[in-house]
Amino acid sequence: MEEIKLRIGLVRAITSGALSVAGREDFSAELACIQLRKTLELLAFASLVANKDKYAAAHSDFAGHWNAKRLLANLARIHPYFYPTPIALDQVDSAGIKNFRNVSEPYLSREDFVFLYDTTSQALHSRNPFRTDPAVIDFRVGVAEWVGRIQTLLNMHYMRLVDSDTLWVVIMKSPDDGKVHVMRAEARA
Repeated sequence: MEEIKLRIGLVRAITSGALSVAGREDFSAELACIQLRKTLELLAFASLVANKDKYAAAHSDFAGHWNAKRLLANLARIHPYFYPTPIALDQVDSAGIKNFRNVSEPYLSREDFVFLYDTTSQALHSRNPFRTDPAVIDFRVGVAEWVGRIQTLLNMHYMRLVDSDTLWVVIMKSPDDGKVHVMRAEARA
């Protein structure tokens, strides 16, 4: 998660114009796509790590898995609730118990993940000079919007491990030290 923060920061610097690669504008766009792609891969690997034992039992060659889109599909077959759920602090009651609510703003859904993974892949390879279709990559929304959706998903989220009712709340930037923190939580009806 700490590496995801660094990569998203780099994409933000590129999209804001604070950082550019000397030479050509498309080099900066390619760098942003690489960072987004690696961010998605890290998110998929984080889900794999959280469910490693069950995943390894189903896929003995799991250490060689690298395609994030296929990883998500494999994880979904093993554990349908593996994907992070974005939340926000709702209130702290008189006993100091923190209550959270689900986030309603646009965030990176699993469907968005697959779309963005495929779209950023288009920028990772040199284009065949004999193609006749336009060289434009359609992101549907701006790259800065995708970064915002990733941040909305991850800023504060919970995840449930396979075969467990325990929730793990992840806070990407603790107000105390700015680092990622994880805490156990219980679902309430």
